[in-house]
Amino acid sequence: MKVSPIKVIDVIHHRNKYGIQIFHVLDRMPSFIYERKGNYLIGEDSGFFNFYGYETPFGRFKAFADRKFDIPMKDGSVIQANGQWWDAIPPDYSGLLVRVGVGTVEKLNDCNVFCGMMADPYILKQTTDISNNYHKYDKGHPDFGEHKIQSKWG
Repeated sequence: MKVSPIKVIDVIHHRNKYGIQIFHVLDRMPSFIYERKGNYLIGEDSGFFNFYGYETPFGRFKAFADRKFDIPMKDGSVIQANGQWWDAIPPDYSGLLVRVGVGTVEKLNDCNVFCGMMADPYILKQTTDISNNYHKYDKGHPDFGEHKIQSKWG
C-alpha cells in the first residue's frame, strides 16, 4: 500500500531560556519501515527519519529500558527489539539532519506533546509563516488557536 507524502500543516518555533525548539504539525505521523546498513536500521518517510543502532545488551544496560517492540523491515521481515537496538544516528547522516518535534492536530488536541525525530533541513525551508505559539493546538491553554503570541523570553 502506497502512502501519500507527509504535508507540513504548521511550523512552530518555540523560544525557551535555552534557545529555539522547532516543531512541525503534520497531516499524518511518519510511518517508518527500516532498512539495515551495517549495525544501523534506517527509517525514512517524506524527509523525516528514525534510526536504531545495534549494541549487545548486558546486565541492566539495555536499550529503551528493555522494552520489547517490533521493527518492520523493507524486506517484509520484522526484527524483535528487546534491549539491543538503541536510538543512534549513523555516522554518514551526522550533521546532515536536524532534530525536530512532530505531531498532528488530532494528537496535539488530545495531549500537547510533540514526538522527537530527525528531519531533512530542506523541510524547514518550506514554510514562511512560522508560529511562535507552542500551545496553539492545546485546547486547555489560554493561547489555544493563537498564531503569534508575545514571548516571555524576548
